[in-house]
Amino acid sequence: MLLPRLAAATTASALAQRLREAIDAGRWPPGELLRQEQIAAEYGVSRIPVREALAQLQNEGLLDVEHYRGARVTRPQAREIDELFDLRLQVEDDLLARALGQHDQRSLRELKRLQDALEDADDRLGWIAGDIAFHQVLYGPAGRPRSLALFRQLRAPIDRFSAQALGPGARKQGWADEHRQLIAAVTVKDAAAARAILNQHLQATRAVVLAACAEQGES
Repeated sequence: MLLPRLAAATTASALAQRLREAIDAGRWPPGELLRQEQIAAEYGVSRIPVREALAQLQNEGLLDVEHYRGARVTRPQAREIDELFDLRLQVEDDLLARALGQHDQRSLRELKRLQDALEDADDRLGWIAGDIAFHQVLYGPAGRPRSLALFRQLRAPIDRFSAQALGPGARKQGWADEHRQLIAAVTVKDAAAARAILNQHLQATRAVVLAACAEQGES
């Protein structure tokens, strides 16, 4: 199906976002080649923004670029997933510790609203988007934009794999319970409890993702 064409002036960043959404939706499975000429024709742009967009997605770990051909959708290996979670534990623990004392009634209400919506999510992409939004609001008051950008970068390969291999029912109750416990700990500004719950949450998520990876023969 031919997608709506982008204006010629569309930036590489906007094209990268469109391609990212298509990859998350499963249009190109892992290993399939995205050809530059096909993308340029389909989105109505020249080869230059296509190359720039593919390079951007390569930097995020979503693609392996093949010179003069295109790019292949990657799937993280078990060892890479393990490393990503090790880094996430460090970055997100620091963000939470810095954010905890800065939360107010407005941010707490937003966390609760996002969690309510997340528990109602019944599609993979909505579920992942809701989880990202929850954690961004959880960490936002830290006022550390570079750390938040790193948090999103570390999540990207895991989220893409999860979009293809997992779903809203994967450990749904455990995720909800841990998010609710995080909200409760942040509300009373209990740093030790909040950080322990986050560690448990990320370790449990690591186990689910690694199990799915092993089932697909990627360990």
